[in-house]
Amino acid sequence: MSKLSYPGHKMVHHATNRRGMQNAIGPVDLLAPFLEAFEAAKVLVKYSKWEDLFDVIQQNYTPPGRMDRANPRNSWVILSKSILSIAKYVERFKSIDDFDIYVGKFFTDTPDTRWALPLVLGEEIFGYRFALACDLIKENISPEFAKPDVHIKAIFIGIGKSEKDASDYQVFRDVVEFAKSISQTPYAVDKLFWLIGSGKFYLSGIKVATNRQAFIDRINTPEGKLL
Repeated sequence: MSKLSYPGHKMVHHATNRRGMQNAIGPVDLLAPFLEAFEAAKVLVKYSKWEDLFDVIQQNYTPPGRMDRANPRNSWVILSKSILSIAKYVERFKSIDDFDIYVGKFFTDTPDTRWALPLVLGEEIFGYRFALACDLIKENISPEFAKPDVHIKAIFIGIGKSEKDASDYQVFRDVVEFAKSISQTPYAVDKLFWLIGSGKFYLSGIKVATNRQAFIDRINTPEGKLL
């Protein structure tokens, strides 16, 4: 695939969609000069290892967050590894149509087959895991997915829709089942509970004060159970 713009550009964007990471990275589009305008093949030619990419960015860009090459938990270390991983993954496909055909093979009438896609992406792409893979899919491929992020997990566990120690995968399954029971898509449930938890109306550029625990407590009252 000649360009990372799709799906690769979006994959890089979603790689930053984890707690606190976007604050450290800033707008992904500003990295285009260092990523050969998001052309995967050129990225792989220019950078043989993540350290090379990290160093080029550090020498030519002032990010909002600290860059610490020696810290494996540093957002820029994680992102540098993710970018090269994404480029290698994208280059496996000859064209966008080739990628679409590949994705389409997961979308059968059997839910477990469909849900295998984020499991595969979570293993293929460094730093993704299951939750970020679901985030990519729900925003770009199918509304039948939800991202089991910190807000969704806290709310579903808090109101008893998920077990206390439920994994990301199990919370995802619980969201899908709940959405089905109210005739909504998992995407719609995800967005509603995420807005309740975060207060970020990003399409309008508005941030409002919210209280996730107060919502959970309200749902757990006898009156709330009737809602």
